[in-house]
This record gives sequence, C-alpha cells and structure tokens, in this order.
Amino acid sequence: MRHWYLASLLLLAACSSDDKEAATADTSGSGADTTDVSDGSGTTDTTEASGDTTGSGDTTDTGGGDTGPTFDLTAPLSWPFEEAGPFVVGYRHWEVTYTSPGNGEQRTIGINIWYPATEKTATSPNYLNLALFRDTDVYVDAPPAPPVYPNGKYPVWAHSHGSQAYGGSSSDLMRHLASHGWVAVAPDHTNNLFNQDVNPRPLAFYAERPTDVMVAIDQLDALPDATWLAGTADTSRVIISGHSFGSFDAWALAGGSYDTTLIQQKCDSGEFPDCTPERVALFGPGFREPRAIAVVPMAGRMGADWRGDDGLRSVNIPMLLMSGSNDDVGNADAFAHMTGKPVTWIDLAGGCHETFALGFCTTLNKATGYGLVNTYALAFGRQQMFADSSVDAVLDGTQVVSDLVTLQKQP
Repeated sequence: MRHWYLASLLLLAACSSDDKEAATADTSGSGADTTDVSDGSGTTDTTEASGDTTGSGDTTDTGGGDTGPTFDLTAPLSWPFEEAGPFVVGYRHWEVTYTSPGNGEQRTIGINIWYPATEKTATSPNYLNLALFRDTDVYVDAPPAPPVYPNGKYPVWAHSHGSQAYGGSSSDLMRHLASHGWVAVAPDHTNNLFNQDVNPRPLAFYAERPTDVMVAIDQLDALPDATWLAGTADTSRVIISGHSFGSFDAWALAGGSYDTTLIQQKCDSGEFPDCTPERVALFGPGFREPRAIAVVPMAGRMGADWRGDDGLRSVNIPMLLMSGSNDDVGNADAFAHMTGKPVTWIDLAGGCHETFALGFCTTLNKATGYGLVNTYALAFGRQQMFADSSVDAVLDGTQVVSDLVTLQKQP
C-alpha cells in the first residue's frame, strides 16, 4: 500500500507554517483545541449562529440574504446535493476497545463522528490531537439537530482512511454529508496512523482494519452518552467509503472475497511476521458487512494478489468507484472485472491520489476536486439510501456536472 501521506503532509505543514495558528493540544480524548475559536481567524468568536436549522419544518436561507439556496427542512431530498446543506457540523471523538479477530488481543481505536447540529460551539477539533490537523469548520459537542428524513433517523455513512492517515483525513466529505443531515463515522486505524505506524505490517492488521469500520458503526448503537444521538442513527442500512488503503477495506466490506492460497504464498515469502494457519483461515469467509447497502472506493482497490481473478465479482451491492487521471490505481481493470455488476466509475481529469483526502494535488484545484467528490458521493448516497430519482441523470452521465469528469456505468 502507498505511503504517500507522510511526505505530502510534511510539505503541507512547511507550506502553512507562516499562518499556522497557535494551539494547545487537548488530552481528554476529544482531539479538541480549546484555546481558539473555529472561525479560522485566530480570534474568539462565539456569537455566529447557523440560522434556523432546528428541523421545525421552516425554510432556511443560509447563504446570506437571497444569494444562497433555500432549504425546506421537511424535504431534504430537494436540497442541492452539490452545495453544503443547512446544518452546522458537530463532532465528537472517543476511544473504544475490542478483541482483535486477527490475534485475539485487545485493540483500542479512535472513533470520529460528524453530525448535523443547530449551532456552533467555541471549540474545534484537532484530529489526532495534532494542531496540524485542526478543522475550523467543525464544532465539538455542538447541539444535534433533529433528524429530517422520513423515518425519523439519521442516515449513516462510514469511512475508512488511507495508510498513515487518520479518521478525519477526508473530513471535507464528512462535513458535506453532516451538513445534509447524515451522521458520518470514521475510525482511526491504530498502528497505521500519521503519528503511529507499524512496519512490517502484520497479517492480523488486514483483518483488523475492516473490523474497525464495523466496530465504528456499532458505536452508533452503543454511544457513551445515552442522551446524545441515542437510537437516532439508522445503522441497519449504511454506505461505506474508503480512500487508498481504506478502499481495500471498502471492497472487503462489500463482499470482495480473498484467495487464501495467495495469502499463504505471501506468508511463505516472509511478507508478514505473524503468519499462522489460523490467521490465514480468517480470510476465507471474508469480511462482508451485511449493513452495507453500497460502497464508494476512492483511489484504490483490492489487489489481485489478495483476491485472485474472481474476488471482485463476489461483490453484489452497488459501487461508485472514484479515481484521478494522474493516479492509476487499476480501476479500469476492476471495472472490467465487474461486468454485469452494478458499478459506476468516475475519473477526475487532473486528479491525484490525494484529491480524495487531504486535497494536496498540484494538477487539480483542491476546492474543485472536493466539490466533485462531494457532489457524486452525496448523489450516490441519496440514490442508494432513499431511491432518490432526482440524482439519476447525474449518476448515469446524462447530466454533465463537469467536463473534468469521465463517467462509465454498468450494466
């Protein structure tokens, strides 16, 4: 798997050193910076409100006067999916410990949750408790907005980050979803983080990463604070995305099958330090997450050295593949292997590997890349979660969102 994060993040840190805001790391587990406010100015501002986003059924204009979209809070599928929704984005973080399926040991991971909120707070998070990853567009412990979708619950989107990254590395997409009334959850994959990576990577870890995502979804039904979002996240039907190494997890959770003979060959070659017959056998049943109704692999796939020739064809739920023209991750091969399956593939002209996470790409403007990712992801989410026909033209290519997008679809 790629280790592109470290170099690009260090370069980002160097480039932003002139305007980096002072911050004091919070050690409570929230990852929050409580020394500054969240308007990005470096000064205290706790008075800015979100407008009328209480879910009361009123219409809300968050664009300032008559220049922005108007949101009917009784009809969330009428909201323009290419624009941010009406809600402020709340955030919480905590840790959970579970028994690893890979080695039977106790494993502790971070849980990151973004959700629709009614008003801002004075605190923004520092992902991984690092000031470098401060998110001034997210508000810790913001009051949740009531669900606005017909079943009275929040739709759920789960995400798996790339190698040596962190749960919030695709926070632009998480914020976009939360602003539209979704709850988004992403684990921090312990032992494969920006500030904590294990090398050589054990075989057990390839079982732990998809399990981390399952555990993160479970946490929405077992919240540490029963008064917060309790029972309101619809975890019975979930959409899962993944970036880079996380796309490997997305394929696995969608039902991509493994070839244990190939995995044993990896063991025999000395690739993993912890091979046992029992650990190899773990991959036989795969890691299909039955709650996943659709998946969005971004800038990555499950390689042939894990699944053989037919492993991808065991996926039977809808998929939206995303890639960039400057980052050949083999999606053409994956798309060809999926003939007859419900797969849509978008390729962004000029897009890099980082277009789908940190946005660090010299050949595609960051805002443009994020905008296209967010537009297609939310459109796909609405189509799969709510059978929203208003997005069909975008997802079948008859409505062109941008000349930068090449869209292919099957069957």
